[in-house]
Amino acid sequence: MRSADAGTRTGPPARTVDEARVARITTLPNLLGLSRILLTPVVMALILLPFPGGGLLAAVVFAVAAVTDLLDGRIARARGQVTSLGVFMDLTADKVLVAGVMIAMVEVGLLPTWIVGRELVIGGIRQLAASESVVIAARALGKAKTLATLIGIFVLLLARDAQTGGPLAGSAAHGALATAGFWLMVAATVLAIVSAVDYLRGSLPMLLGSAPPPPEERPPT
Repeated sequence: MRSADAGTRTGPPARTVDEARVARITTLPNLLGLSRILLTPVVMALILLPFPGGGLLAAVVFAVAAVTDLLDGRIARARGQVTSLGVFMDLTADKVLVAGVMIAMVEVGLLPTWIVGRELVIGGIRQLAASESVVIAARALGKAKTLATLIGIFVLLLARDAQTGGPLAGSAAHGALATAGFWLMVAATVLAIVSAVDYLRGSLPMLLGSAPPPPEERPPT
């Protein structure tokens, strides 16, 4: 009887499997990515509600979210916790944060509508790639665009604070902040156009239903 029972035990208990699955999902890098998603509506609300100090609060919360973007990948690599789920979570959180905040900025006149188009196009291609079990990681050009975008948004949020009568309203930095934020977003847009062309070119086989490109040939974000 003992040998028969032993023969029927072919795997770990269900509870152990569930705990392992939860442990993979609730790693620190994944939780940092989730925090960016949760902070996005907070930043959007602070932008859309024109009360004194709202722009400065939005800039601070956005900066915190942006720092998690810089930390989660490094922590995942240092701890050996790089997974397809983690990469997907990181990319999704980035797009949600940037696209959400940019949409709110368009609504209050801080950005023109067409700048948001690139984020939506690339987000759509990423979803198509995910449906084909392809995870596209960022490269140097995409990372440079992301950095310029994050800094540009932060500076424009400071300009928004001055615009809505916040602590920066009485300073002479209002015009300088608005100008600096504008040109940072122009630089980010140029990088976005270049990376988008390369992205679409490299993704064309997948869009046409061909086999996905090998990792070394996949385009940047």
